[in-house]
Amino acid sequence: MFLLIGILCQVVSGFDGSMMNGIQSLESWQDFFNHPSGGRLGTMVNGNTIGTLITIPFVPFLCDYFGRRMSVIFGCAVILVGAALQGAAQNFSMFMGARILLGVGGCIASAAAGPYVTECAYPSQRPQATAMMLASWPLGAFVAALVTWGPYNSSLQSSTWSWRIPSILQGFFPLIQFILALFAPESPRWLISKGKIEQARDFFTKYHADGDSEHLLVKVQMAEITATLEEEKAQNMSNIVKWIKSPSLRHRLFICFFVPAMLQLEGNALISYYLHIVLNNVGITDSSTQLKFNIGLTVWGLVAGVLVASVVDKFNRRTVFFTGLSSMCFCYVIWTILSLTLAQQRDFTDKGLSSGVVTMIFLYNGCNIICAAIGTPYVMEVCPYFMRAVGSTIYQLSGNIAGVFNNYVNPIAMEKITWKYYIVWCCYLVVLIVIVYFFLPETRGRDLEDVGEVFGSDVLGGRAAVKKAVGVDTETHYKEKNGFTKEHVEDQV
Repeated sequence: MFLLIGILCQVVSGFDGSMMNGIQSLESWQDFFNHPSGGRLGTMVNGNTIGTLITIPFVPFLCDYFGRRMSVIFGCAVILVGAALQGAAQNFSMFMGARILLGVGGCIASAAAGPYVTECAYPSQRPQATAMMLASWPLGAFVAALVTWGPYNSSLQSSTWSWRIPSILQGFFPLIQFILALFAPESPRWLISKGKIEQARDFFTKYHADGDSEHLLVKVQMAEITATLEEEKAQNMSNIVKWIKSPSLRHRLFICFFVPAMLQLEGNALISYYLHIVLNNVGITDSSTQLKFNIGLTVWGLVAGVLVASVVDKFNRRTVFFTGLSSMCFCYVIWTILSLTLAQQRDFTDKGLSSGVVTMIFLYNGCNIICAAIGTPYVMEVCPYFMRAVGSTIYQLSGNIAGVFNNYVNPIAMEKITWKYYIVWCCYLVVLIVIVYFFLPETRGRDLEDVGEVFGSDVLGGRAAVKKAVGVDTETHYKEKNGFTKEHVEDQV
């Protein structure tokens, strides 16, 4: 239950994208803001991103100094203020200011949420728990689609409350996170880093060992984490210059920048924020129909997100990336061909082609979730503890810089060259597949303190500390007992 504090962190982002999609189809919103388009529309959509970019330089300090839990509490409080102001907006400036506040709070809460879930989850359940963070994105999108569609089909259709209600409800899930965080424990790794050893031991005893302080898993985790953090301190790994000088850490830094940018630059922003324009381009212009498509797309995304997150640890990380990217590329190619055929008709007489485009959008969205589900777990795994808050912040920075590009370029490109813009994404997806093949190593099956081995260096003292703590060579012990080598006691438990 307490892990929901972090798992729900993407709800705000998903809600925001779906809500902005939905309210663009509302005449009351269009009339109130004088039918924004092009750069002005891009600025309104980018308000959230602008707030994120403003906040990013301060987030690592907040997460490391005040802790993961307190950072989530503060971030959610800011989101609540932003949601209230957005719902009460009287003009463009007030609406933009509220969206910037939403970005500020969302950045702080999301940056702290990744490390919190990663560091608190039960070891064998960590990949699924962190993958569920991405599943919360379509949850937020689904709720936003419903609360946008509902007022449209009621007496509020012509009232500004048709978009004010969804704006205010953007604070609903952050309110749940805020309340849960008030009673939740802090990350045990953060506690150990601050010298609060007994509090960390109490965490592992209560939440990972069912109250047994002498449990082997408690000894293993305390020994491995303590030794690894001490070694990271000795190597001064909190210094960003260290990342630049070390080849293996440069590799990790590249991954922190590349993966979130990749997940934003897969063509997915077209349906996340500009479904209204995409559907207009294939002849589906009715507002009610567009809102229904938005609801259907978010339901499908929610189901796919939960299913993928539930089984994500059954497959290698690279396999998941390859599957998602290649299937997205296939969907985009078919989508482009169908859009070309529709463009040649010019009058959209063949409704079957329009339905084909919609089908490809749905299939593409499911394929995108396959790839996106492993993004946060993968980045959190490759970051050593003292750079995990920085890595999470870089994740936000890189993703939002890519988001700025999406939100300014996409509406202009869609209006100017329509279906031809899809060709760009077909080609770019091929480039991403090549980069993943050559630069992303496999990390599945390793705990957080041992991932450095796949990069050929870094902090490797955790395993030795485990052997000393439990008084036995764990690999030899499990080989003699079970007939096979088991690298991590955590996995066996």
